[in-house]
Amino acid sequence: MTLETKPTSAPHITRVMVAEDDVDMAYVLEFLLSREGFQVDLVGDGRDAVLCIESEPAPDVVLLDVMMSFVSGFQVLRAVRDHPGWRSVPVVMVSGKGSEQDVVNALSAGADDYLTKPFRPRELVARVRGQVARAASAKARVA
Repeated sequence: MTLETKPTSAPHITRVMVAEDDVDMAYVLEFLLSREGFQVDLVGDGRDAVLCIESEPAPDVVLLDVMMSFVSGFQVLRAVRDHPGWRSVPVVMVSGKGSEQDVVNALSAGADDYLTKPFRPRELVARVRGQVARAASAKARVA
C-alpha cells in the first residue's frame, strides 16, 4: 500500500497596503503589522497610492491616512472604490481627526472602518484582522 501525499500550498500571507505620509508613523504601522505576520506595502503619499491602485494587484486590506500629501485619503478611497480589481478591498482610514463628523464622512465615503491617532496598537491589529476575515467570508459566500 502506497500513501499518496498531496502537495501542500503555501499559507496565504495577508497583504496590507499602508498609505501614510508621516515616515515615523508609517514605520510604526509597518512594525506593528509585520510582527503580526502581515506583509506590509508602504506608500508614502496619496499620489503614489493612486499609482499603486492603477498598476498593482489589490492587497487584502488598505490602511489609509486621511490627510496626505498631493492626494487626500478621501481621493485615494474614491480611487479604490472606482477600480474594479480593488473595489471590494476593505479600507481602514486612520486620522488625527476624530470628531463624529470626520468618522461619518469617512464611512459615508466608503471606508469600512475608522481609527483615530493616537491609536491602540492591539486594537488596530484587531480591526485589520476583522476586516480581512469579513472580506474572506464574503468571498467564500460568493464562490
